[in-house]
Amino acid sequence: MKPIIKIPRDLYEQARVDLLRQHEFAWERVGFFSTRCSKTQTQTIVHCVAYDPVQDDHYIEDSSVGVRIGPKAITEAMGRSLNNSVGQIHVHWHGGKGLPHPSTTDSKELPPVQQSLRNANAKEGHGWMILGNHDAWVSVCLPEEQVPVLESPVTIVGFPTIVNHRDASGHWGKLASGLKKIFKRKKSDGRYHRQSFLGAESESIIGKATVGIIGLGGGGSHIVQQLAHLGFKNFVLCDHDCISKSNLNRLVGGTLADVKAKRLKVAIAERGIKKLHKNANIQSYTSRWEDVPESLMLCDLIFGCVDTFATRRDLEAFCRRHLIPYIDVGMDVHELTVGQYEIYGQVILSMPGKPCMHCMGFLHEDVLSKEAEKYGDAGSNPQVVWPNGILCSAAVGIAVDMLTDWSKKTRGPVYLGFKGGELSLQPDKRLQHLQTHQCSHYPLSQVGDVIIKPL
Repeated sequence: MKPIIKIPRDLYEQARVDLLRQHEFAWERVGFFSTRCSKTQTQTIVHCVAYDPVQDDHYIEDSSVGVRIGPKAITEAMGRSLNNSVGQIHVHWHGGKGLPHPSTTDSKELPPVQQSLRNANAKEGHGWMILGNHDAWVSVCLPEEQVPVLESPVTIVGFPTIVNHRDASGHWGKLASGLKKIFKRKKSDGRYHRQSFLGAESESIIGKATVGIIGLGGGGSHIVQQLAHLGFKNFVLCDHDCISKSNLNRLVGGTLADVKAKRLKVAIAERGIKKLHKNANIQSYTSRWEDVPESLMLCDLIFGCVDTFATRRDLEAFCRRHLIPYIDVGMDVHELTVGQYEIYGQVILSMPGKPCMHCMGFLHEDVLSKEAEKYGDAGSNPQVVWPNGILCSAAVGIAVDMLTDWSKKTRGPVYLGFKGGELSLQPDKRLQHLQTHQCSHYPLSQVGDVIIKPL
């Protein structure tokens, strides 16, 4: 299986701006992405975690090619790989709307550069990349592997997130698939006609995205229902619990018959999806989410509908390590005075490279320690259906906008606070101080599998 390449959007934009700068004599510019890898039994994800431009005096004047860099630039890249335990990907810009392709000169001269980088540190992933406006062509040699892999799928993680799916059969497979579509076009049944404003490619984008949902109770049941209606077909579902009678006031799709049968919440969610998409790809787990990291690592985004602050902290840390956007949804009921209550809730988008839930002040040591002191009471918070519906609808809206870019708005941190008595969902006031904030809790240097260095 081809590796997946992930580039944080801010890093992609940083590279684009640098590569489009004019040089005194070179027609193009060159830079290097530093990379870290996450591995499952069947898949490797190559994360781009830093960008380094090539210094102006490291270019060699040569009118026969668009750009040529000297040995000092390659030596510096090799040094970064050895000193920082990262891979190096040589990158330059072609632009264009679709998938860029290498020139004859690229195909001749860049593989030896890739091999030089690999010779310096074979424990990391090295390669060369051509950036386009919405995609990238990549040759990457994985750790401990000898043969480079060409045209791996690339995901640009940010707002918007662009997931570029590749046909695993390569160029001829894609050509055959394209011809098949031309000669045998399937007419749209109009199912998603009324949401066509999301974009011409929105049905395909939504249909191919893989979504993880942790917790299928009051919050997760709303989310899975809405996603299925929108056309999402690939799910990773995690919840170990069965439905009970006390869940019926909020678990969408649950019935008395399910309670009697002690049906699992993931089974109820799966049933609802299958009623809309009989061929949906659903991975359901009744274990803890921590026990199925390999499936979750391959998600394009993850929703957390969990009860505790500690679980939110751990989920966010997992998503940050593997460059996965995380959307947290939750609510609670507080007694203000005797007999007077207020509903509070939140929808938070934790985007890799952007402020995290600690930066936003939602998670902090005080709430985590207080929760730990009353360990065993988790999950007993009051819950009702309509606040979950409001919060989860907003969360799904964020996810759809992130994938389709239908609103054309560049969003920074997202932290929406809900007050039930006022029926209000408003951006948290702390966001105004976080627009340019750099997260120190989850630096990109810590992305990927943990590296253990000998002392």
